[in-house]
Amino acid sequence: MKRLRIVRVLSGAAFAALACRGDPTASLRGGAKSIDLSSNIMFIDSGSAKPLQVVVRDEQLNPLAADVTVSSAAPTIAAVASDTLTPTANGVIHNYVVKGIIPGPTKIVVQSGGVSDSTRVFTLPIRFGGGISSLTPVGGDTVVFTATTQFKFTETSGASFFGGHAATVISQTAESLTVLTPFSLAGAPTLSGINVTYVPGLTLSLPLHLSVTQTGDMYGETDSGYTTAPTLALPTQTDSSTKYQTDMVVDSNQANCSEGSGFCAIFKYVANGTDSLEFKVDWEGSADIDIYSCDNTGVAGCFEDSGNGASSNQPEKFSFLPPAGTHYLVLEVFAPPKPANLYITITKKN
Repeated sequence: MKRLRIVRVLSGAAFAALACRGDPTASLRGGAKSIDLSSNIMFIDSGSAKPLQVVVRDEQLNPLAADVTVSSAAPTIAAVASDTLTPTANGVIHNYVVKGIIPGPTKIVVQSGGVSDSTRVFTLPIRFGGGISSLTPVGGDTVVFTATTQFKFTETSGASFFGGHAATVISQTAESLTVLTPFSLAGAPTLSGINVTYVPGLTLSLPLHLSVTQTGDMYGETDSGYTTAPTLALPTQTDSSTKYQTDMVVDSNQANCSEGSGFCAIFKYVANGTDSLEFKVDWEGSADIDIYSCDNTGVAGCFEDSGNGASSNQPEKFSFLPPAGTHYLVLEVFAPPKPANLYITITKKN
């Protein structure tokens, strides 16, 4: 009898303990403990927008119906507003739209029930806002682009003028990019290799915010004959180069071309008799261009370089050590179409 009573007492105590414990996780439940954001980092083009979804969670990561406050740390760079086109009925999911305003970095801050979180926002440019030395540069002449405080040039920076015409790069620093103006259509040049300083490691290609119109020709019609040929400066340091950009003359001048096929551009250079030189010419399009050197007798003394640049290669190039005196570099359209731009590089080899 006594033994039975002890067992009953123990059983009652156990049930009482269970009754007091209830749900073992109840103490963990409560208000907001964390905030989930659909994105922790956002890249948005100026003038464009992206969605941001917010969910408030309790200690066990259950979603909560809670009030949420969302704001931009710099609303002039990126603004945030409720997404009225994507409403939710349960009050658990909150939808917002983040819009890029002007280039720069900022963050979107989300708060609810004493907790907060944020997403980093980088508004990116859609145009390059730097400067240019002339809006009407002469074809073949230099033009200089200048950087801004946010966007700098790199070693890979280049320029392509409207219509896809590449510009020859003469020099670049972080603050400036100097190129030769291509023969091109009027429009905004595209600058490549632009360093976005507020996003480490990011480079972009961007159109200039201004329209540029190439006007005239640095060489005019002077490169159509031997007596008027403009002089190209030669490099003076070993492995250094001088670069030029030109087009072909408008009218046929086949009498001045060694192979007599039609169009040719003629440039004079003065050799010192000791420097070995490499001449390389590239061009736009599918033409077959021949290049060769003529002595001071003009067309009668062509192919003094043995004709190594008169092939079907692109680019064409030849190397030789010209005797001291006046010589002529001739660029000839052996087979059309006539290219809009030709790119000349002369390199001192010794």
